[in-house]
Parts: sequence; structure tokens; C-alpha cells
Amino acid sequence: MVNESDMQKPDENYFCHIVIPCRDCRESKLFYERVFRWTVKEVPGTTFWDVLPHSGKGPSAELNSEEEAVVPTIYTSNIEAKLELIEKFGGKKLKDKTPIGENAKYGYFALFEDPQGNKMCLYSER
Repeated sequence: MVNESDMQKPDENYFCHIVIPCRDCRESKLFYERVFRWTVKEVPGTTFWDVLPHSGKGPSAELNSEEEAVVPTIYTSNIEAKLELIEKFGGKKLKDKTPIGENAKYGYFALFEDPQGNKMCLYSER
């Protein structure tokens, strides 16, 4: 059973990352680098490319060829417990906790849908 107050700590529940879909990541790389001066780097062993804003402000982002819509990502310290709360309050788990990169080098993610059908992502380092 999840203690809801444990999942409401001040260092949790903020938008930390944005997934930007791309059919052609090389083309998207050129666009974002030229228009916004962002640095875009391919991440070996994954399906995504890191997007690093020139100013260093805002959440991190990635170009991802596996997504069809923009997916906002919310930080949590406990993905399993947060998924339990999501389902308790009418959301739907779309993908269980999944490692990012080899041996979870980049942490973990899970996908969910809120009661209105919005697809979102959870992220945790562990």
C-alpha cells in the first residue's frame, strides 16, 4: 500500500524532461540547432538524441523516433508507487518501469495515461 503523503515531497512531481517525436532525427537535429542554437547529440545504444538548450534553462529534452506525440516527463523517486497512485485515481499504466540504456545507465522510465487520455512519462534515477 502506498502512503500518498510520501509521494508528495517537495523534490518530486515536477516536469523534468520532454520527449519530442521525430521521423528523421538528423533533420530535427539541424532544425533545432539552427533555429534555437540547441546542441543535439545522438546517445549510443538508445533510440533517442539528447537536446541541450543553449541557455541551460528549462527541462531536458530528447528527440525520439519511437514516439508519435510530445510526451512530458515527471520526476518521481519511486516509479512503482507512483504508478499505483495513478491507477488508484483513474489513470492507466501503459508501460512498466523500464531501464534507460544498458544497465539503466540513464535511469528508468514508465509510461501512463491520465484519466483524460493524455500520455505522460515518469522518470527516476533508481
